[in-house]
Amino acid sequence: MASLSLAKVSFFLLVIILAFHSSPSAARRKCGITFVYQFGDSLADAGNTMRLPNVSLTLSTSKLPYGETFFNKPTGRASDGRIINDFIVSALNLPFLNAYLNKGTSFRQGANFAVSGATALNNTFWAAQNVNLRPWNKYLDAQLDWFKSHLQSTCGSNCGQHLKNSLVILGEFGGVDYFNCFFSNKQEPEIRRYVPLVIAEITRGIRDVIKLGATRILVPGVYPFGCLPVYLTSFAVPNATAYNPLGCLRNLNAFSSYHNTELKIALKSLQCEFPNVRIVYGDYYGALMTVLRRATRFGFNQNTLLAACCGGGGGRYNYGKPCGSDGATTCPNPSRYVNWDGIHLTDAAHHRMANIILNDILPKFVYNNVEDAGVLMSSY
Repeated sequence: MASLSLAKVSFFLLVIILAFHSSPSAARRKCGITFVYQFGDSLADAGNTMRLPNVSLTLSTSKLPYGETFFNKPTGRASDGRIINDFIVSALNLPFLNAYLNKGTSFRQGANFAVSGATALNNTFWAAQNVNLRPWNKYLDAQLDWFKSHLQSTCGSNCGQHLKNSLVILGEFGGVDYFNCFFSNKQEPEIRRYVPLVIAEITRGIRDVIKLGATRILVPGVYPFGCLPVYLTSFAVPNATAYNPLGCLRNLNAFSSYHNTELKIALKSLQCEFPNVRIVYGDYYGALMTVLRRATRFGFNQNTLLAACCGGGGGRYNYGKPCGSDGATTCPNPSRYVNWDGIHLTDAAHHRMANIILNDILPKFVYNNVEDAGVLMSSY
């Protein structure tokens, strides 16, 4: 395969992408993925946090208007509707993943272990750095413990074979670690020193699921922080050159890029170490930037490109009053907005992002031979 011409590789890629879009069931058969397991923070949470003890009454995602667009009720997802992993599992012709803590539901085709506010590094580490955490923080290692317990109760001694037919989505992680640092008044030079530690913890998590038998692992990077209303409102500066042409803060986007670059380097090393495992980087940063750059083409309102649909009292970014709180308002048409609540995105933005991400990642999980798949992998 490595000797094929660029034209032939491009042809195969086009055929694969068309196959996924034209026939989800055929795509599922070709990939051989019949289970999906999701880890992460609020970008991936499908209802675990709202089911934690003493959390639901204070959690905004357990109340309307969260979920109003697609589900017509709050589901614990931090959006007006679906999130990225909903679109990924749909592309594999699988049902939406149930939250692990939603007992009594079906987990026959996977489970979601993500928890809003989850960090990569554990509570003890961040407490020693005087960084504020969510009191319910279920960091990466705690979610992995849930996963191991879940496997024992569902597949027992056959978990190795079970995981060969699975896709593990590990993250994203790191976004909350850094968010907590920035909003604990840590300075960027200090926060940058934590990046290798976060990457090391993600890497350790990947090794953990590989040891359990996982052979397909998607590892998303973090969003461009400088394009999110929560950061734009809190770290606004008068210097116009601090912002890129879209209006995002350059230094915060550069920080996100630093994390993502280090993550891709780590994944490349892991791929060499485990040649029979497909470890694929999920470019959430690039997907969101593409949506922002092509906003008008995708149907989004250019005038409110960096503003939250749900919130209030936050000036041009509409970030001040938390979405769902007293006095907060919701825009009449969330499908015209990219951002939902200042941190998380709308159903429409997730849909556009997922299409971009799926076109990138799905071909990398198709081939039976990992060496063949490597030809189509993005350059690290």
